[in-house]
Amino acid sequence: MKQGLAQQQREVQLQRLSPQQYLLSKLVELPLTDLEQRVRDELYENVALEEGVPAEQDTASDASDELDLSDDETFQEDDANLDLTAYDTDDLPVYASQGQGSESQAEIPIGDTRSFIEDLEAQISDYDVTPRQRSLLRYLIGSLDDRGFVDRPLRSIADDLLFNHNVEVTEAELEDALHILQQFDPSGIGARSLQECLLIQIDKLLSERSSSIHVEQLELCRRIIADEFALFERNDTARLAERLGVSAERLRSAIQAIGRLNPHPGRSLHEAADDRAQTIVPDFLIDTDHESQVSFTLNQGEVPPLRVSREYLEQLKSYQQGGESHMTRSQRDAFIYTRQKVEAAQMFVSAIQQRRHTLTITMKAIIAFQHNFMLTQDDAQLRPLRLGDVAERTGLNISTISRVVNSKYALLDGTLYPLKHFFLRTKANAEGQEILKTRIMPLLRELIDGEDKHNPLSDEQLSLLMREHGEPISRRTVAKYRDAMNIPVAALRRR
Repeated sequence: MKQGLAQQQREVQLQRLSPQQYLLSKLVELPLTDLEQRVRDELYENVALEEGVPAEQDTASDASDELDLSDDETFQEDDANLDLTAYDTDDLPVYASQGQGSESQAEIPIGDTRSFIEDLEAQISDYDVTPRQRSLLRYLIGSLDDRGFVDRPLRSIADDLLFNHNVEVTEAELEDALHILQQFDPSGIGARSLQECLLIQIDKLLSERSSSIHVEQLELCRRIIADEFALFERNDTARLAERLGVSAERLRSAIQAIGRLNPHPGRSLHEAADDRAQTIVPDFLIDTDHESQVSFTLNQGEVPPLRVSREYLEQLKSYQQGGESHMTRSQRDAFIYTRQKVEAAQMFVSAIQQRRHTLTITMKAIIAFQHNFMLTQDDAQLRPLRLGDVAERTGLNISTISRVVNSKYALLDGTLYPLKHFFLRTKANAEGQEILKTRIMPLLRELIDGEDKHNPLSDEQLSLLMREHGEPISRRTVAKYRDAMNIPVAALRRR
């Protein structure tokens, strides 16, 4: 058998984002406060970008034409190579490139507070870590979900670091950084599952020995969670007592001790932030009137109008008129530097304008779908709405709609709503009836609130009760909605 190297050619179709599209996708997902900081950073880093509405629009347009820049305001998401654009701001909605109109600013009392992320990042300095570990810890903290869990495999996180940040890291390095994070407060933060979360808290109590729980009882708690977690979740106390070789009374005491642990450590930090008047700044300001009209403006906050520096445009023009062939080496370097800065500034201004357009048409579509809710603010008036419905109406990609909806808020007649509130998913049962989330979750919470806390209802029992109340959902669906409402399993609700 001969071995050797051979070349093979094949045709593969790949979809890649242009730099303009990548920048736009990042700006679209930013809420207003983060956008303000992003603009400040860009103004600081790019000398060719400055504040101010462009003066002498016609002259500026002429200069742009001489620099071979297109004047097409149309943006298509699928364009692979988007031209740099010189915008005429007269036809654009008020937000980033117009004057600071008071009607588009919402002044909300802001508390001096640290966010959930900042609380965790502040604890890094308490540990002896290398600069590389510090960076990995910050990335892991940013990867936590609302429960405070790392819900993605470390291999996937390592791939993201390599692909998006060009940082090569091994799973072992991430494991070491995660072990440090799991020592942070609140106890249980950084766990990858409920089982690991409870074990972290039990181990911390065992090491500190400052708990009111006796050491022997803590050791029994650890055996239950580490070795018999499946039986614990099913609340099979008879088999648990048999497998562990303990009395029913001792087992009941240990399960009660486990019930006092925190199954969602991230919530405690979120609640602490809420208690300190955590700031939420709306991106949309929606108003209604008595004539069934709904209008809105984009909150521009502290984002100033932006333009490309006139000075740098003139410099680039003079370089081009002289011709590259007649440039000295230093002039060529200066020309390349100036061109890069001007192009980056134009790309950023273009992306800001496109972000505003994307947010505007998305909110118009949401209002069209949820017009009755906007007028009444009655959840019963919410229509079933999916991201795909808005994407179809606007002609945008569904991933773009997802970026708009994520982490943004609307102020509707003085009431603050996350944009996710306007999206109501439905599920059809075997008879084709629609089961609405707004009916299931309140009913499920009512059943759990009214249960006997000494003998809480299992997910299977809750499924049967939901069926009796006219909402036939499976045990798995009950578990999904219960988890979405941050309600622990029956074993952890037992008193």
